[in-house]
Amino acid sequence: MNPKTCVAVGSLSNRKRLLIVAKSDAAAHHRSEYLRRNGYEVDCASGLSNALQMSRARSYDMVVLALDGDSMNIKKLATQIQRLNPNALVTCLADCSKAIPPLPSHRMLWSSEPLEYFLARVEALAATA
Repeated sequence: MNPKTCVAVGSLSNRKRLLIVAKSDAAAHHRSEYLRRNGYEVDCASGLSNALQMSRARSYDMVVLALDGDSMNIKKLATQIQRLNPNALVTCLADCSKAIPPLPSHRMLWSSEPLEYFLARVEALAATA
């Protein structure tokens, strides 16, 4: 019998820096703390101008837009952040009961998901970032 080799694949999170953009720091606190406990480096930006300022000052692997509101403003912000950080993967935390922002669907995260699913989706996206 041939023994199979098992290779442990570690999380990519220890190399990934994320920016979570929300209307307030409190809105992103729960998810950001969960990601930090799982090895991610996470910064939080409250509001659009703060997000742009932080994107100019630091490079991010992934930017999560956790914003409610006008989907065209979210698209505009995503475009501006992508220009500032061309290598960043810009995602959006969307609410299924509201209009979904016009971003690629494979990059959507869902606000109604449990934190474990949120982490799994971030892990999957981080692998491609």
